[in-house]
Amino acid sequence: MRLSRIGLAALAALLVAFAPPALAQSYPIRTITLIVPFAPGGPADFLARLIGLKLSEEFGQQVVIDNRSGANTIVGAQAVAKAKPDGYTLLMAIDGTLVMNPFLYASLPYDPFKDFVPVSQIAAVPSAITANIKTPVNSLQDIVDAEKKKPGTFQIGVSTPTSQVAIGLLNQRAGINLTMVPYRGGTTQITGLLAGDIPLGHESVNVALPLYRDKKIKIIALTGQKRLSLAPELPIIAETYPGFDLGIWQSIVAPAGTPKDIVDKIHSRLKRVLDMPDVRSRITAAGIEPVVSDSPEAFAAFVKSQADTRSKIIKAVGMKIE
Repeated sequence: MRLSRIGLAALAALLVAFAPPALAQSYPIRTITLIVPFAPGGPADFLARLIGLKLSEEFGQQVVIDNRSGANTIVGAQAVAKAKPDGYTLLMAIDGTLVMNPFLYASLPYDPFKDFVPVSQIAAVPSAITANIKTPVNSLQDIVDAEKKKPGTFQIGVSTPTSQVAIGLLNQRAGINLTMVPYRGGTTQITGLLAGDIPLGHESVNVALPLYRDKKIKIIALTGQKRLSLAPELPIIAETYPGFDLGIWQSIVAPAGTPKDIVDKIHSRLKRVLDMPDVRSRITAAGIEPVVSDSPEAFAAFVKSQADTRSKIIKAVGMKIE
């Protein structure tokens, strides 16, 4: 039976009336898992638990934190890359996950540019050049001058590939050769610094700042783009070497193929959470700067620009991980 034009129009209107609502309108209807590719206790875990708690209140569904540490965030990233793209599995990704690992490793079990859809940056975590309290330096220039006068004067502890690239870039920009001493984690590095096993270290600010305030270590300079609002007396490396920026940033990404309306909804809730005064105060008190992207598209553009920058730095430093 052939339908008239009027009949077709009536049928179309009926279909629209009974069509299911947009995915984002009903999302979420169950628990969301936020995978953190680090062990509990670090800045990523702190952020995930704080933001996850607030998102649970916003969504009316629990956000569960799943710590899957290992292999410089590769273990957690791989799990999310293979997850169903429905908005119920998200990743707390750092800069290393998205814009450093692809240039550090010959092969990865995930493709950061194809396997994820960016949602938003959530924080900037500057790292710090630290010194044992008895090390006879008080500025970056002191270190550079001592190294140029007598190469090999200082060893510096590093516990992540990001640290190694940062110190490699500093060596290159300053024309020195600080000897890097690898540690298995930030905790063991700080322990070594406090004990005087190493004179210098490279650590995230949220770990270093309490020790600095207790006068147990020195903070020589920070790696971010601007001075820390919580400790404005601390200089940044870029003041000595313009353009130096290897601060860590945290973000949320979803598996590729996650519907755009769901991605947009997650972004809008993240923005709402990160605009809350109590959330911002808790984050800044930890030495972390809360940051939220204007949109998922803006964050995608930021990731691309960071990948371009970091790839050039890694190539110049000549670092690879087998």
